[in-house]
Amino acid sequence: DRRRRPTPIFSRYWFRGRRRGGRRAGESERIYVDGYAPIEWGLVFSLLLLSGIDLVLTLAHVEAGGGEANPLMAWAFATGGEPGFAAAKILLTGSATVFLLLHVRFRLARHALKALVSVYFVLLGWHAFVALDCLTL
Repeated sequence: DRRRRPTPIFSRYWFRGRRRGGRRAGESERIYVDGYAPIEWGLVFSLLLLSGIDLVLTLAHVEAGGGEANPLMAWAFATGGEPGFAAAKILLTGSATVFLLLHVRFRLARHALKALVSVYFVLLGWHAFVALDCLTL
């Protein structure tokens, strides 16, 4: 019976299981689950969407003569061009997002997921500022 042991990080019931929390009182932190709350899915999809928008806006910015501020992503752009940059961005963001989703019931991962969504909102604000600044020149 799978209820006798804790849910492993990679459960065969992942996405289709029913375990959305602990079985006993006090089991709400530092546990793995089979299903996720709507707010957790919302954070994950927001992070992926904002990252995709950032990818498109960064490519447009670089095409207009700007540069990439992230040294790792600048290296990916220099070595692989636009396809390498896009692949690196998708791979890194996707794998980090899956890791955070798996650990979302751990306090640090939950805070990191929220912080990353906030950082992407600030980053998109920066993209808007740069775009408006370029229009006024």
